[in-house]
Amino acid sequence: MKPLTTVLSLPVSNPEVTLTFYRDGLGLDTEGIDEGIVAFELPNLSLFFIETNEYLSYLGYSGNAELPIPAPGATIISCAFGSPEEIDDILRRAEFAGGRAYPPVNEDGSYMGYFSDPDGHIWELVANATTAQAAAAQV
Repeated sequence: MKPLTTVLSLPVSNPEVTLTFYRDGLGLDTEGIDEGIVAFELPNLSLFFIETNEYLSYLGYSGNAELPIPAPGATIISCAFGSPEEIDDILRRAEFAGGRAYPPVNEDGSYMGYFSDPDGHIWELVANATTAQAAAAQV
């Protein structure tokens, strides 16, 4: 399997809060909210945050139907970065924007930081020698 791009869709309780967090807090580009969806285009990833009821409608549920939505943190979005400083900056920005940042750790030669957005979606940020080389090659 070799997809041309990957799309990740996650439910959110309030698209306005999500828009503010990712656009204003983390600096991601978006065209805003369209039909309950906030979309961000990242390298090799389309990230869609969909209002919960709209999210459920895609799955064929409507009204008050009981559908188990994964608990916050059930999905971890992992991203590689070129340096620990980039990770520290993102963690500060995430916390300032209303998310929750966790203290970064050094583990097995990698510098890792975690934050969660206002809906509890967890991001893992990793920097190590391999990611630093990849970042240098892109310059």
